[in-house]
Amino acid sequence: MDYQRLQEDIFKYSRFLFGGGISLILNILITYILTDSFDLWHMLSFAIALTIEILFLFMYHSLFTFRKRGKFLLFVMVILGISALNWSFVYLLSVILQLQYLISIVISAGVISLLNYTLNKKIVFCA
Repeated sequence: MDYQRLQEDIFKYSRFLFGGGISLILNILITYILTDSFDLWHMLSFAIALTIEILFLFMYHSLFTFRKRGKFLLFVMVILGISALNWSFVYLLSVILQLQYLISIVISAGVISLLNYTLNKKIVFCA
């Protein structure tokens, strides 16, 4: 891999992380509001928040991260797979290991971001 390509990839990943950060904040706010204001189980609130994130992230990554139109159905499949993994990891951390649910969401997002970026770059937004 040449230096310029590596630089471009790092820049794209930075934009990817920025969008992921925005979506994480969106996810936490929605999860928190639905859990604490509407008394929904935090895992159901989290699932609803993940659904909203799919729409936000596709638009963000199309416009800013990869700057090309992605394949929405592939994106949905990748994100659903990532979300299932994410949901399972949050469940493990919050329900089984008894970490606070918002902290569990943040930890999970960090762990899964690199896999998410790679799948989106290679499958959804490829040239």
